[in-house]
Amino acid sequence: MVEFALVLPIFMLILSGILDFGFMLYSRMSVINAAREGARTAVMITAPTAGEIVQTAKDSAVSAAAQGGIGVTASDVDVTCLATHGAPTSTTVISCNGAVSGDSVKVNIAYSYHTFFPLFFGSAFNLNSTVQMVIEY
Repeated sequence: MVEFALVLPIFMLILSGILDFGFMLYSRMSVINAAREGARTAVMITAPTAGEIVQTAKDSAVSAAAQGGIGVTASDVDVTCLATHGAPTSTTVISCNGAVSGDSVKVNIAYSYHTFFPLFFGSAFNLNSTVQMVIEY
């Protein structure tokens, strides 16, 4: 009984760390998937109208994040268009209204994961993901 009483708190600490890390890893994968879905949806629009690229990317990212079980709002999603014309090293930011085939859409999601056991591991971790894809229309 004495050995059990000494080992139980250490075992519970390790178990809680494993659980918290698992949930954080799942949230990280959900953020990455949401950014990928937002970018992919934005680059597949044919003949976009003014602001349609940004709004579609944000809506798709928020929807994918909700399906993954995390709460991301449209204000957590940042969408920019880059004039790359097939050269991914260029970083000239352009208006998404003037984006043409060959330019890129970059979707960045900032999410704050709140831990279950803040006394042991800290209260929050920032999980960010950025995905850049070439417009194909």
